[in-house]
Amino acid sequence: MRRSVVFLLLSVMLNAGGITIPASFSATFVQKVTTPKKKTVRYKGNVQVNRTRAFRWVYTVPASREICGDGKRVRIVDHALEQVIVYRVGSLVDLMQLLKRAKPHHGQIYTADYHGVVYTIKLDEQGRIEQVAYRDELDNTVNIRFHQVRYADTLIPAEKLRCRIPPHYDVIKGKRR
Repeated sequence: MRRSVVFLLLSVMLNAGGITIPASFSATFVQKVTTPKKKTVRYKGNVQVNRTRAFRWVYTVPASREICGDGKRVRIVDHALEQVIVYRVGSLVDLMQLLKRAKPHHGQIYTADYHGVVYTIKLDEQGRIEQVAYRDELDNTVNIRFHQVRYADTLIPAEKLRCRIPPHYDVIKGKRR
């Protein structure tokens, strides 16, 4: 799920190799994670991202979870467990570098090799991000499909990108990521 956060940020950084990146991006998504043993888990939700590296993923299926970041910290809110884990951003994928390395592959397909991981980015007919696929550090195949994609020339207000954290939730400080 950590790399899911990374890919949301992918949507907002720059225009690299023909990928036009807007000031902000929002969409619904379906994320399919398939293990090496062919077990598949599907996640659904919506996502909002600003070019400023601020983002918010809201997972609704199979469980309620939010992942929000401001470029310095990432917060993972698990509503079922009533807890929040806060990480300082450290070694997450540098999306600027990822996008700078994205190269046209075929038609609307781009690839980027970053730290030994090959990311595939598919654009729709309007040049908007439609799908991102990669193999994670556990050798799972991850495929994120975006629907109802909306690009905008203005930033989403920062308060809309903050996680909703009820005051009674436990807060756990994680290690640097």
